[in-house]
Amino acid sequence: MSYKIPSEEEIKKIVMKVLKNRGVIESQAELLSEVKKHLIRLGKDFKISGKRLRKIAIRMPEVEVEIRCRTTEKEVEDMKVCPVCGEKVERLTNLTLEGEKIIVGFKCTFCSYWTGKKLRIPMRYIFHLR
Repeated sequence: MSYKIPSEEEIKKIVMKVLKNRGVIESQAELLSEVKKHLIRLGKDFKISGKRLRKIAIRMPEVEVEIRCRTTEKEVEDMKVCPVCGEKVERLTNLTLEGEKIIVGFKCTFCSYWTGKKLRIPMRYIFHLR
């Protein structure tokens, strides 16, 4: 069975329509379900993943994505890309009393994700219309 992948523009239009109608979507799974309903109405066999949908929504200036995380005991030594949007992360540093520079965490250069030395794992994404 063949399927098609919807374009980014089609997804953006549907996300805007869903958020204008609903206002707030409480999870990525809920947004994915709503977008799939609209894709079915287009009459084509479209497929989209939650991760791709989230990345498209994060890049939309009209959409605000609130990221809820939980802290783990795992210590982060190095991080290159954001687990939420895939963009580069920058190191957050501080100086010790001896003048040595140390890494105290990481912050995404694009979205609002950040983590300290203890890894913060994204648990829920809440989508708002700005």
